[in-house]
Amino acid sequence: MIKRNNLDLVEVEWIDAMSDDNTWQDLDELKQQELRTVHCCGWLLHADKDKTILISSIDETSQSGGGGTVIPTNCIVNITKQFNGDFQHEHEERQKNTIR
Repeated sequence: MIKRNNLDLVEVEWIDAMSDDNTWQDLDELKQQELRTVHCCGWLLHADKDKTILISSIDETSQSGGGGTVIPTNCIVNITKQFNGDFQHEHEERQKNTIR
């Protein structure tokens, strides 16, 4: 059973593929297009040499997730852990350091 507290909350920076909108485009213009860096945040569900999977929502009871993003691992520039799996501990530590 997958539990939220066993997943890391991460930000992934990755290079996204570009595609046109199925219209005719000048070939010289197409050659000038640049790849773009994209940032996604979510629970790190799975990572291996081929793919990295993030989800934005998790329902532990039904074992389902929403907002899934599958990123080719070789397109990833950087992964930054925002919280480790022990979310409750992280929350308590932040509360200690919060000025009210």
